Amino acid sequence: MSIVDSSAQFLQTVSPVFPKKVHKLLVFGYKALSLQRIQSVNSNARSTVANTNTAESKAYRLGCSKLLRRAFPKLISHLGLVRNGDIIAVDFSDFGIVQVLMFAKQTHSGRALPIWFAVLPYGWTEETSQNTFVVQAIRQFLHLVPGGVRLVFDRGFACPTITGYLARQGILFYQRIKGDKKVLGRKGGKKAREFGTGKHPIWVYGHRLNLVVTLEPDVRMKTSGKAKEPWFIVTNDLEASAEEVTEIYYHRFEIEEVFKDAKHLFGLEYVQFKKPERLTTVLWFVMLGMWLHLHLEQTIQVSRDVVQKTKHSFAQGRTHYWIEKIRFELQAQALALITITPNRT
Repeated sequence: MSIVDSSAQFLQTVSPVFPKKVHKLLVFGYKALSLQRIQSVNSNARSTVANTNTAESKAYRLGCSKLLRRAFPKLISHLGLVRNGDIIAVDFSDFGIVQVLMFAKQTHSGRALPIWFAVLPYGWTEETSQNTFVVQAIRQFLHLVPGGVRLVFDRGFACPTITGYLARQGILFYQRIKGDKKVLGRKGGKKAREFGTGKHPIWVYGHRLNLVVTLEPDVRMKTSGKAKEPWFIVTNDLEASAEEVTEIYYHRFEIEEVFKDAKHLFGLEYVQFKKPERLTTVLWFVMLGMWLHLHLEQTIQVSRDVVQKTKHSFAQGRTHYWIEKIRFELQAQALALITITPNRT
């Protein structure tokens, strides 16, 4: 099966989730935004539709379609992207002036798989409001996926609103905290860095949790600042060993590669969005493209070894490889339609 055939098959797989009323827009968005690097929405539209006015009209309607945006989350269940026990990293990233809270599944292959996201509305600048937004987003996400998923957070999410909500709801989480953060241990309150290496029972915001202090930093630990410290990870997973908790948190960094791929490989770093709704639509199609890349890797046997080699050789992974391959295949098809008749003299 060729890349073009497999891409068409994937579109047929996802299309039943969308109302028939927007099927033509879905196909247009898929071709314009999921199969190629994004220069601008209008520019990509013109590369897909020959008539300039028609292309820009479709691009406008694509960004305004609430039906499309509402249907995309249904693909999470339809495609079986998340299963019981999966580990989901959660983090913020800036897309221009818009902040996006992303939920991405750990794969242990260097890049997480983006699953769902929420756009922080304009005006939510107060810290308390942002924390409330995070809690609301977590609640929405958990309604979309099977029970039993585990969530991983960086230090910016360590606060009473978020940590307390997760603990009260019994949602398994792993959350890094700063070394100078005080927690209540068996011998009273003290800073996290005052605990030795290993797993320690603690009480945070009235909940019984564990604090895992990792070994001294090694080359794979990403820490900022001049003073390298161990990781201090708070979790309500009381059965996991210190080594297991460390491994789970280590793979949190895969979500950073998702942001890099969306911004640098798909080109969203340079696209300006005046309305969050437009970014939401485009980002869903970019994620659909990443899901397509997973589908291609699973269905085109001959390319699997090449993808694995690309991951290790170029540190770019699935997205980089398939964007280039799809671009080449689409260009090859276009060139094949050109017939050159030699001049006779």
